[in-house]
Amino acid sequence: MSRPWAAAVVPALLAALVVSTPARAWGPRGHRVAARIAQERLTPKARTAVHDLLNRGDTLVDIAGWADGDGHDAVPGSAPWHYVNVPLTARRYDSRYDSERGCVVSKIHHFRKVLTDPKAPRRDRQRALLFLVHLVEDVHQPLHVGDNDDRGGNRTQLQFEGRGTNLHKLWDSDLINAARGGDNGWHERISPLLTPDNVAAWSKGDVELWADESLQDAKKAYAFPPLSQRSIPSGTIIGNDYVAFATPIIAQRLAQAGVRLANELNAAFP
Repeated sequence: MSRPWAAAVVPALLAALVVSTPARAWGPRGHRVAARIAQERLTPKARTAVHDLLNRGDTLVDIAGWADGDGHDAVPGSAPWHYVNVPLTARRYDSRYDSERGCVVSKIHHFRKVLTDPKAPRRDRQRALLFLVHLVEDVHQPLHVGDNDDRGGNRTQLQFEGRGTNLHKLWDSDLINAARGGDNGWHERISPLLTPDNVAAWSKGDVELWADESLQDAKKAYAFPPLSQRSIPSGTIIGNDYVAFATPIIAQRLAQAGVRLANELNAAFP
């Protein structure tokens, strides 16, 4: 992140942080875009509560990438919290796919409980807020749920815009960063999706449903040509047809992440 905001928020926590295995989802831009949608939808009470819990430091946009720790997990052993590897052949998410250390679904439930527990220490609630913001966004990244026995696309090597990448990174950041307009451009793409009907529909269900949605989108992400039944092979050159197919999916997932994150925080601070 660009500035050491967290030193003013949870210094005792940061003193214990170490660098470990990278576990990005959406990349910094995707996290910021979803957090901006959420920030705009917070109730006044929730906005004040979040602001106070962060020691009047930052907005959701500023903290959305904290759990990645500048490209690395911030807390030892937390790498599995960012994803769950559900086989593409599965019909839906099931807890049997969770890591023994937890997964993105179970940890969202966990941090939700901590954040809303008035008896929990302030430091624990601060960390719960930091992780909840990040993980609600993570579970909406299709490749952080669907897996084709390749570590969620990390082992499927591709070419995009003349550079090597992999399927996971393509959805994390490459496609998002390649679109015109930066953060504001994505906000403009997403805003028309935030209709009352869409928001009402997206506000139903719980974390398991969000994971099921990502699994279904991951099945599409692995298909090549787009919307076919053939799994994308390593070495594929990603062209405009795939970009045109993927961009609306990404826009909707970021929109849903923002709406649902706002719902989580509005419910946490009624």
